Amino acid sequence: MKERVLLVVGCSNAAGAEIDGSGDSDYNRKNSFGNLLASKLDRRAINIASSGAANQTIARTTIEWINRYYNPDTMDLSVLVAWTESSRVELPMDRETWYEQWDIAGDYISESARDYIRVNFGYKGGYPDEERIIARCQEFMSDNLAYLEIQTANVVLQIQYFLKSLNIPYLMCNTMNMFTDHKQLKSYLCHIDETCYLNLTDNENCFYWKYRNAGYTNPKAKYWHHNEVPHRLYSEDLYTLYTNKYNVGT
Repeated sequence: MKERVLLVVGCSNAAGAEIDGSGDSDYNRKNSFGNLLASKLDRRAINIASSGAANQTIARTTIEWINRYYNPDTMDLSVLVAWTESSRVELPMDRETWYEQWDIAGDYISESARDYIRVNFGYKGGYPDEERIIARCQEFMSDNLAYLEIQTANVVLQIQYFLKSLNIPYLMCNTMNMFTDHKQLKSYLCHIDETCYLNLTDNENCFYWKYRNAGYTNPKAKYWHHNEVPHRLYSEDLYTLYTNKYNVGT
């Protein structure tokens, strides 16, 4: 009998960061929306979400894990891709980075991640070379948000077609703001399969802002992360989408 697996990929939100107040833990992963969805689907969760990940990181690790571990003869695989905000990038880096230290409870550590630097607007860097690169990149990013959204749309399409080519069932969702309404983006978004995507262009209903705007708070969190309740509620939305898309239980 094939092993039933749900691969969960994303940033710290998909890892369940700070549910218990810590950056990463077995408890956080177990109570994250992806792992809860896996339980509802009677699948073993493999949660490889990584704190600080950009959407390029998410795409790269999805492909890398599947190429390394997926065997269609022995595994019944589904994938949940929980995209992060478009205003993040990862860049090739000559010096090794060690972001894996933030993911002590992850089910997979990507060695190739050591060859990239992650840039978002909330992190200035940990050493001089990183700080210099990040500062220059952040200046470009702040002036080119539409470009970053187009790049993100291309990454989404890359993973969509990759998974479809392997006949792997999947869902996608947004944990942070992803897309805004500008004309250059429309020719990409129209090719994204919304039947597998929860609230593609609705930033108000992405994971973080949906529950933040509804009044949910996590007093244990230092950064922008929810506790158990929003994760449970979001897993229910994802379960509804999955069962409707793949006719589970019919």
